[in-house]
Amino acid sequence: MVSIKCTYTVKPNHPTPTIKLCLPEMDQYAPTTHAPTIYFYRNRANNGSALSLIETLKSSLSCTLVHYFPLAGRLHWIEIIEAESENKIEDYVDFRPTAEIRKLVPYVDYNNDISELPLVLVQLTKFKCGGISIGMAVSHIIADGKGALGFISTRANIARGDQDKEIVEPFHDRTVCYKGDPFAKPRFVHVEFKALPTLIGCNEMEERQKETTVTMLKPTKNQVEKLQQHANEHKSSEDLKREYTRYEAIAGWIWICVSKARRLQAEQLTSLKVAVDCRNRLQPSLPSGYYGNVIMLTVATAKSGELFMVSPLGLEYACGKIRQVLEMTTQDYLQSSMDFLVSQPDLTPFRFHTVGCTQGIYQGCPNLVITSWFGLPIYDADFGWGKPFFMGPAALSSDGKCFIIPGDGDGSVSIAMRLQVAHMNDFEKLFYEAI
Repeated sequence: MVSIKCTYTVKPNHPTPTIKLCLPEMDQYAPTTHAPTIYFYRNRANNGSALSLIETLKSSLSCTLVHYFPLAGRLHWIEIIEAESENKIEDYVDFRPTAEIRKLVPYVDYNNDISELPLVLVQLTKFKCGGISIGMAVSHIIADGKGALGFISTRANIARGDQDKEIVEPFHDRTVCYKGDPFAKPRFVHVEFKALPTLIGCNEMEERQKETTVTMLKPTKNQVEKLQQHANEHKSSEDLKREYTRYEAIAGWIWICVSKARRLQAEQLTSLKVAVDCRNRLQPSLPSGYYGNVIMLTVATAKSGELFMVSPLGLEYACGKIRQVLEMTTQDYLQSSMDFLVSQPDLTPFRFHTVGCTQGIYQGCPNLVITSWFGLPIYDADFGWGKPFFMGPAALSSDGKCFIIPGDGDGSVSIAMRLQVAHMNDFEKLFYEAI
């Protein structure tokens, strides 16, 4: 049980520009929902009263909004919510993104008109064990993961009064990002904007409605290194200029295990959507601190039988498919993507679906979507009471949605995954069998 105690409206503490920002296609392609994340902190006994905690969050947010003024834009003022829970932090066990975790992040009513939706919401929840959590909901349209986490890190620096840590000033002129030419013909076939494979002999609408559940896997550093070793041990030197990365090895293994758990036929096509940060792939590169969406979802596709039968693990084949689409995402490909999007009268059909939704591109069985948080400052949210001991997504939108979350310097990872109930037990078993 989570009880909302108070809601506060927070505004920038200095005047901000009164301008309209043009949103390029990379922003408009993003979902109109919010990205919910959760930070957990242990007992706050030495970190002041509940009043000082909420005042720290309010004052740091007010200062940070001066720099990140689009988040205080005309759609809505910013809100902070104060809540209490009868639970202890340990009641959430492995912090898998369940409905109970979702209660720790502010609720947004998407039945309201988009002009009434807040762009960022914050919820401080106090637990009876003395610990706290901070739930964040940041508009997908305004920022991608790197932008959202930059905002949170800056806010934490301000809260701590850390003047020694350099703050990268956000760059808000989105006109520097290629918007697309509505008269240009796309130069590539953009499978990322097409319907994904459907299950042989099954109805897509029925698949959308099937019951799903979530898990949180936690492979150790040794297990991650073993996967990476497996990925590279059968590769030919002619195939690669560099070894497969941790991300490619983990994502490839997830793809194989999910496909096996779903018992896909050998001829069944399955697609893996990979989120690619394009900041340094665009030419010229975007300015440091560019604030907006610069993520493109590219698609690797294979027959299930190919994933299973190339080698005892099949891992190098899956990794090769992932590497192929990463290397394909060049300046020319990205420009062609934007040319395609700007020529469309409505981008709604290209946005993602959520659990039970009948609209948008279906990304569930036999497909999956993997987002990596490697390289992001996910543990920088120290507001003066120490680092969070866990940070992760507070919700997973659909069947096949997955996040890979690095540990805090120990080499381990957490893997948050939503799958159909019928497939989850087999997936968990298969994932650990070979490592």
